[in-house]
Amino acid sequence: MSFIKLNQMQRINISVSLLLFLLLIGAASVFGQQMDRKTYDSKSDSLKTLKEKLTEQNTASHAAIDSLKKYISKLDDLTQKCKHDAAVMKYGNDIGTRVYEGRVWKGMTESMLKDSWGKPDKIHTNKYKWGVFTQYYYGNITYFFKNGKLIDWQQNSK
Repeated sequence: MSFIKLNQMQRINISVSLLLFLLLIGAASVFGQQMDRKTYDSKSDSLKTLKEKLTEQNTASHAAIDSLKKYISKLDDLTQKCKHDAAVMKYGNDIGTRVYEGRVWKGMTESMLKDSWGKPDKIHTNKYKWGVFTQYYYGNITYFFKNGKLIDWQQNSK
């Protein structure tokens, strides 16, 4: 995180430097006739040096951003692999892979659906003498469970 804040500071420094550069250019155009050649050359050289430094900082910032993008991509890949491996460890290779891929099938458990699709938007449970009926709502899809096993699902048109 501190690296990202450093990049933000660099961007602020670049913005301030460019603003100063533009102000100096404006001042030079307004007062250019009154400025002697030596002063003009000195200011021109300092502005060129400033421009070179800003260009270097800009290049370094872009390189750092590109590096962070690659790092984020690697982290995303590792996260997906960990999610797959966790599902396989919990449910076995075949079922774990199906859970990781987000597949749904009759007979899967409530736990499998939550591990696959995440926390539902809403859960409704009814308990009767002959069993527990639970409905999981994910957007416009409702999943119906009897005693913890998926028995059916329905997609509602909205």
